[in-house]
Amino acid sequence: MRRPTTRIALVSIAASALLACASAPPGPQDGSAATVSPADCPDVTRLHAAQLYGSWDVELVQARQRGRLTLRQHPEYSASLRGEFRYGGQTSIASGDVEGGEFNLDESRDGKSLFAFWSGKLVPAACGAEIRGRWQPLARESQPAPPESDFVLRRAGAASGW
Repeated sequence: MRRPTTRIALVSIAASALLACASAPPGPQDGSAATVSPADCPDVTRLHAAQLYGSWDVELVQARQRGRLTLRQHPEYSASLRGEFRYGGQTSIASGDVEGGEFNLDESRDGKSLFAFWSGKLVPAACGAEIRGRWQPLARESQPAPPESDFVLRRAGAASGW
């Protein structure tokens, strides 16, 4: 038979462990999107433009550039996206769509001509808080195109996706 002090000690240890787990903040502490079970996330193939509105951190991997993308409703096409890129000391206009988990934006630096295409996919395990793809700048008159780069967009301030 156990002594009452042993039983009290075991109950205290168990209660402390439960309290520590319950009070721990959810998700990783490095600011990256948490990797969770796809069952815990919305189906990214069903996300619409409105669910991508807001600020996104931009990383052009090979180009070694970082910046910000802000997305909102397109003024002429309600199911499409419009926004602004800020990276590499430049500001650009972004217009595009998301459909079936595919993400496509056109980038223009002058509001008239295309500068680059952004083609990617929403990452299912990131619950719609991360998009990965390819940035493809176009050649300009008398200038070759800058080298292509992989990109990662992460919802700004997202610690755990949805």
